[in-house]
Amino acid sequence: QSTWGLTACPLHGVSQYLGNYILRLSSSFSAQGLRLQIHMPDSDTDVAMLLRVSFYPVAVIVDLACEASTQLLQMASRQRLFSRLHYWLLLSEDEPSKSVLESVYLPLDSHVTVLYRELGWNQTFLQDLYHVGVGQSLTVTPPRYWKPGLQLPASPQRTDYGGITIPTVTVLAEGKWENFMDFRYRHVNTDSKVQYVFMGLIATMLNFSMKMCLTNTWGYPINGSKCFNGAVGLLQCGSCEIGATGLLFKAERLPAIDYAGETILFRGAFMFLKPSLSEVSVIYELPFNTSVWITYAVAVAILTVVLVITRRVYQRVDTSSSASPFGWGDSIMDSLAIVCQQDALYSPKNISSRIVFFFMLILSVFIITSYSATIVSLLQTSSNAINTLQDLMKSRLRLSMIDIFVNETTDPEVTRIFKKKLYTQPFKEAFTTENVGMEKIRRGLYAYHGLAGAYKIISDTYEDHEKCRFKEIKMFTSLHLCFSARKGSPYTSHIKERTCWLREVGLIDREDNRWFYHKPKCETAGQNFVSVGIQEFYPALVVLAYGIIGSVGILVMEILFFKRQQANCCAVCCISDVTVVHKSGNQTGGTEYNPSQIITKRGK
Repeated sequence: QSTWGLTACPLHGVSQYLGNYILRLSSSFSAQGLRLQIHMPDSDTDVAMLLRVSFYPVAVIVDLACEASTQLLQMASRQRLFSRLHYWLLLSEDEPSKSVLESVYLPLDSHVTVLYRELGWNQTFLQDLYHVGVGQSLTVTPPRYWKPGLQLPASPQRTDYGGITIPTVTVLAEGKWENFMDFRYRHVNTDSKVQYVFMGLIATMLNFSMKMCLTNTWGYPINGSKCFNGAVGLLQCGSCEIGATGLLFKAERLPAIDYAGETILFRGAFMFLKPSLSEVSVIYELPFNTSVWITYAVAVAILTVVLVITRRVYQRVDTSSSASPFGWGDSIMDSLAIVCQQDALYSPKNISSRIVFFFMLILSVFIITSYSATIVSLLQTSSNAINTLQDLMKSRLRLSMIDIFVNETTDPEVTRIFKKKLYTQPFKEAFTTENVGMEKIRRGLYAYHGLAGAYKIISDTYEDHEKCRFKEIKMFTSLHLCFSARKGSPYTSHIKERTCWLREVGLIDREDNRWFYHKPKCETAGQNFVSVGIQEFYPALVVLAYGIIGSVGILVMEILFFKRQQANCCAVCCISDVTVVHKSGNQTGGTEYNPSQIITKRGK
């Protein structure tokens, strides 16, 4: 048990109920570990300070026969000491008059009980006192009999508000109030409409009506201050008592409002079409894993070695063959030609080499057929590489959000998304409407953070194969929308209880399925015709470009090498064919030529 403080106000120092029992009462409380303090009318004790608690309950016993009891109760009303943590027991010699306590406001969630005895009856009766609302008449429950030794009878329920009107706020972010509950427009302001329906059910159960106050935003701090705008601001200033709209749980709102029960999950998420494999990876690398490529390369290498051996053995055996010996280069080029499904440079003459050619060709046919079939399948396959916010950050997808959100999160991943993916764009592109965002999603490589209303656009405009590619990633996980109430509102506990009851009996799920458009289902898993674009064909073009550049480069090198070799040959030939005659008449070169012959040779 928590620590209880107790204050008594006896008349003339001794009360009819406490009188001679003060000492025994103190001993009894002390034995149970409860604190007890007696307050006299002429004492200087600050009763308001004594009774002000925040976390533990306190019990107060007041003798209504005391002259200062009325002033004490009025002071407690001004200081808001009739709260859920204060349990007041008012002692009276007979049934008290309602006029005595009518001027004291006793909230609906207060605990104020009068204990008295009927004249001529040796019985004790208990009655609870409270006001359903400000300005309402005092409600007095029927008497409950009690005598010492018996358990205190339970208090009657206070779930009948008597048809009072409670100021209620709701958010109208889009559309008009006239068609707020029109089922044809259920995709507009869906969250607010569902919460309004829930609060209507609670109002029926508690027997009160709502006086609606409309605002266009949920409530955010004004210029970083502790004052809020929107629905939270109306609850904070006391203009409204309860909120018929769902609010996300935020720590900065706790000093301003009370949360009064969770209802439905927040449906906001990043929506996008799963990109094709060619948009996130090179599909030509995906058909086979590394082990298949290694096995294929080893098999081709072994067959190439066998081909060289069979050719050379055949040339040694067949002495009549006048063909030049086959080298490694010729066999390697023949193997590459077979792998690429081309004709070999040199067709084999012997049967053993033809057998090697045949098996190498079969191996290449199976490999190329499997590779091509897998490529066709991959062209029609969507990628599942984007599953988290981190994957979304690393992807090539552009991001935008619905234009009614305000960034107030402290989550590091969400903050990075805002700073790197949203704030780097123009405002109209980063924050846009659901119609614009969902249309950009269809164009590909685009993600949009929208609400459940986006599902209607998908159902109405997207093809079935696009619905099969649809995917979403929640930015905020496991977030429920909650009812709200004015700070310290006496209706908070009852709204919490009724909200829990709505969930237990399934009414929340029923209205959720009735009002919300849910994620569209993929009816057919088949894929429509997919045309191959430059993006899918780009890696093949890169390989072709590398081949062209490489072949041209090698051709230039061959031309330069050939010209240089030709020049060297010409110089050698001229030196070997010319005889030089010296002035002395001696000859060099080993051959005699006359001057005319020398001139002729040089001319050549």
